[in-house]
Amino acid sequence: MGNSTNRSLPLAFQGLGFGISCIDTQLMRTGLASCYLVEAGGEVAFIDCGTSNAVPLLLGVLERRAYSPEDVRYVIPTHVHLDHAGGAGALMAACPNAELVVHPRGSRHMIDPGKLEAAAIEVYGQQVFDKLYGGLLPIDPARVVEQADGSELNFNSRIFRFLDTPGHARHHFCIHDPASRGVFTGDTFGVSYPELNLGRHRFIFPPTTPTQFDPQAWNDSIDRLMELKPDRMYLTHYGCLAEPESLAPALRHAIDDYAGIATEFAQHEDRIGRLTVELLRHARNYLLDQQCGLDPDAIDALLVGDMRLNAQGLDHWLASRSP
Repeated sequence: MGNSTNRSLPLAFQGLGFGISCIDTQLMRTGLASCYLVEAGGEVAFIDCGTSNAVPLLLGVLERRAYSPEDVRYVIPTHVHLDHAGGAGALMAACPNAELVVHPRGSRHMIDPGKLEAAAIEVYGQQVFDKLYGGLLPIDPARVVEQADGSELNFNSRIFRFLDTPGHARHHFCIHDPASRGVFTGDTFGVSYPELNLGRHRFIFPPTTPTQFDPQAWNDSIDRLMELKPDRMYLTHYGCLAEPESLAPALRHAIDDYAGIATEFAQHEDRIGRLTVELLRHARNYLLDQQCGLDPDAIDALLVGDMRLNAQGLDHWLASRSP
């Protein structure tokens, strides 16, 4: 069993059926970032794992579900951004029988996270990095398994199918889970916060965080996911979304809108600042039109951090396209 001290932690997790639990990793606030515990044949897998700070929460959920760290068979980050994989090293250290399953482009960053940490500190600064993410631990290469596009993993007769899905990041895969008729999408199927989904239609947007935004590749990745005809999508940000066919067009439209906004203000002297303002305006206008139930200040407070990061990603995309 897990350490009994975990019982005092503010655990937030929800059973979704099909042997799947959604765990709030409590990054900055509730309802922002999650990961998933998947059960099969007396063992479990984590799909995404949050930051190092989230690992005690994950171990606490294991205990509540009557599993021990020794029962963890796989840790599977959809990609190596720190809100998804920052805690992988610490979780692997706590789970001696686990293997890390990762995109081929991401494995080296899990084995030696030095460059990953340096890049995050460049974006956030050392103080914010330490508060949000904690330290990164390297993972023994012998415990790392790469999964290429189209490959399958047999998890006690539960099949995970891996799809290479660039657009948000080139080291991103999604995991098709036929047992639930669902897909664990990481960031590929966008961000959809629960408190912004109380209006007439859901709000979904693409996280264009630095540094690999590619709108055409992203739209192609969405097409691949929808070809599976899934009943549900398991988002890291945040939770399970049913009827994905109704949301895919809105996400594609938002990706194209973001690229258009970036292009429109490509020559602005304060490009990141202006893009942040425009992306926030874009989101606020949509949410108010959909009668989401929040006033403009509350919307801005929830989304300004995301839109600032999105603006940085679009800025990098514009720079990469310059001759």
